[in-house]
Parts: sequence; C-alpha cells; structure tokens
Amino acid sequence: MPDLDKPEGSKTALGRPPPLPASAARTSPAAGSGGALARVKAFLAIQRMRMADRARRAWAWVRRRPILAVTTGAVIVLAAAGGAAILTDSVPEVEIFAPDTVSEARAAVRARPNDAGARRDLGHALWAERKRHSAVLAYTRALALDRAVADDRTIANLLACFGGKDQDEAEALIWKNKLAAARGGLEALVRSPRSRVRWGAVRALDRLGAGTRGNWETAYILDLDSPDCDVRRTAVDKLGAVGTKRAVTALRAARADDEKTGGLFRSRCLGDRLDDAERKILARR
Repeated sequence: MPDLDKPEGSKTALGRPPPLPASAARTSPAAGSGGALARVKAFLAIQRMRMADRARRAWAWVRRRPILAVTTGAVIVLAAAGGAAILTDSVPEVEIFAPDTVSEARAAVRARPNDAGARRDLGHALWAERKRHSAVLAYTRALALDRAVADDRTIANLLACFGGKDQDEAEALIWKNKLAAARGGLEALVRSPRSRVRWGAVRALDRLGAGTRGNWETAYILDLDSPDCDVRRTAVDKLGAVGTKRAVTALRAARADDEKTGGLFRSRCLGDRLDDAERKILARR
C-alpha cells in the first residue's frame, strides 16, 4: 500500500524516479550531439540519393523524346542569351517605370518641370488617353528642352498625326528637330492616297535632307487620280519634268481615263498634255 502520509512534494513520493548518477548526467549531452549529427548525415545522404535518382529518370525521359528535348534546350539557350543581352545592355532600354496615368505624368512634370523625359512621358500618357492635341503640345515642350529625348513612340505618334488636325504641328516637330528616325515612316506616307498626307511627307523629307526625286514622282503619279482637273494637269506637267519610265505607264493609264471625259461641248481635262509629258520623259532615256 502506498504511504499516503507522505507529502506530495516529498522527494520519496511514489512514482518519482531516482536522480541520475553524476557520471551519466555528464555524458548525456555528448551522446545527444552525436545522435543529431548522425541524423543530419543520414538526411543529406538520402537527399543525394533522391537527386541522383531524379537525374537518372530525367535522362531516360530525354532519351525517349529527343525532338522535344532539343526544342526545350533551344528555348533555355535563347532565354539565357536574352538574359545575357540585358546584362550587357545589348537590347533597347525599356522604360519599365514610366507613368501609367495622365495624373501621374502631370505630377512628374510638376516635380521636374525642366525634365524633357518627364514631358515626353506626359505626351505618351495623353496620347494613350486619346488626347492627341495635348500630347503634341507636350512633345513640343519636351523637344524644346532636348530633341534627343524623342523615342520610337514619340515618332510613331507624330507620324500618326498626318491626315488629322495636328498634322502641321507634327510635321514641323519632325523636321525642325531633325528627327531622322522618322524617315522610314515618312517614306511610307508618301504613298498615301490622301493628298495632304503624302505631300506633307514629301515636304518633311526634303527638310530633313532625305528627299528624293522618286518621292515627288510617286506623289505626282497619285495626283493623276485627283477629282480636281487642275491638280491632274499640274501632275502631268511635273511628271514631264521629273518622271521616269514608271511615270510613262501612269500617264498612259491616265490617257485612257481622260478619253472618257469631255464631249461635244467640253474639252478633255488633260488632252495633249499627256503626249507632251510622255515625249519629254522618253527623250531623257
């Protein structure tokens, strides 16, 4: 029978184990450290085995699917090359932190009123909100501070103004600031079916120092389709002065159309002008 008269806190109370010997207490931590180290070594060994097994299975998978493996490898190589290009600055800089809204762009301009880049970004933000006239004004102020701030987006937006109410301002910004990067876009606009657009492009190219006789010839050939008789007559006369074999073909097509006009009481619009222009061109060949 248990001795119920002993107080519960007594060292000889029932169920309390006797204290460890002093020697055992000294050796116990060392034994625990050895066990933990063994467990770490075992864990690392197991991980190495698992990695080796994964590698074997991956290699077996690759051998069974060689085409897919080559494609995947090419993608990895291209991704690595792209990363290396970014690190070496061999790709164009992308403005990741450009303002997303007009309000943010305006705040940046207020904070840095003499920063051409901030004003250019305001133009971009306004353009994205379809506020084209305000965007052109922002580009005007940006380029007045630094013409080198014009990026591809600036030039694309200025070219997109051709044919609209802001064409004259956009055209002037291009040639006054010598935005040579606009040349390719302007040459494409020379072939526009809209007279104002193509002639604006011809003028801008000339003022950039990139004009050619071919630009003028292209524009005059397109003028042969104008509903205005005076415009067509001017085109024929000018083609006689600057035209090439390409213009001869256009003049002959215009003759076929001109013969359908006129009548008993009205002369044809172009008449003998077509023959005179063709003779001048052929005489230069």
